[in-house]
Amino acid sequence: MRAAAGRLLVVDLDLSQPKLIGSARGALAAHRQAGTPALFLLRDMSPRSQMQANALGAQAILPVEAQAPILLDKVGAMLGLLREDTPNAVLQKRFVRASAALAGLLDAAGAGGPLPVETIDDSVEAINRAADGGDLDVWLDLVWQHDDATYQHCLLVSGLVAAFARKLGFGEGDRRLMTTAAVLHDVGKARIPLGILRKEGPLTVEERGVMRQHPQIGHDMLVAQGGFSPAVLAAVLSHHELLDGSGYPQGLGADRISDPVRIMTICDIYAALIERRSYKPPMAPADAFATLVEMGGKLDVDLVRAFGDVVLGASVKRLDRLATPPGAGGAEEAA
Repeated sequence: MRAAAGRLLVVDLDLSQPKLIGSARGALAAHRQAGTPALFLLRDMSPRSQMQANALGAQAILPVEAQAPILLDKVGAMLGLLREDTPNAVLQKRFVRASAALAGLLDAAGAGGPLPVETIDDSVEAINRAADGGDLDVWLDLVWQHDDATYQHCLLVSGLVAAFARKLGFGEGDRRLMTTAAVLHDVGKARIPLGILRKEGPLTVEERGVMRQHPQIGHDMLVAQGGFSPAVLAAVLSHHELLDGSGYPQGLGADRISDPVRIMTICDIYAALIERRSYKPPMAPADAFATLVEMGGKLDVDLVRAFGDVVLGASVKRLDRLATPPGAGGAEEAA
């Protein structure tokens, strides 16, 4: 409850129990006074229950059995992510769905449970349909609102991969594979200690060694569960491999790195460069793209050239207002 300050409370209580209502009234008092938005999920939608919820500070009420899309739309609207009166309302809804799906995915991965395949598919569909609209800048603006670095990075890479695959003319099936791989590419980070994952500052050599285990961890998780395509498995395992053999975890050469993996690597590095990090400012899009070019033989030159059409077009010029000139940390450290 205390941690909810400044966020959103979702309250699921049985309002037919007077003692529970009394306890809730005291627990919610500070949040009512602070104006914290509260969404109440009711087991019955009787006038009495709704009146009681309003008295406890409800700003919105839904039945507890509300379907996920309705719940997500309501939460998104209350958090200010969704505004029906804007031209980007549809894309914003897709973003909220993808974000919620990613949260469920990472929670399941961290807990050691099976990954929610249906949820993954829903997020892939939302991201690909968002890419169809060509509003990459709006997607990126929404990504910046996440304060969790892993969520932010996964959503950013997924949006970039979806936009890039569309630009390259991939068919719907291949786009689904590529975006699925992007959604899952860092799933192994769910098993990395939080002290390393959320460290404010560059990692030590030892910590970097632990972090570099995440591709193998993620790959092994997907293999153990089964049902994921070889292309997805390869992208999760090898998205930090470089064409000159200097990448990890296997130090593969160019002849063993497929085109989908090369695409994923480009998007992953670019995303890391334009992200906010506690120890470095984000790069402007043009500077981040120049860094990709400067990596030369480490990346596929033809794909980098095509990627420039995606990230340097008019649709992402607004990113420049978020960025400053390049700071500390190169491509290898950022990725």
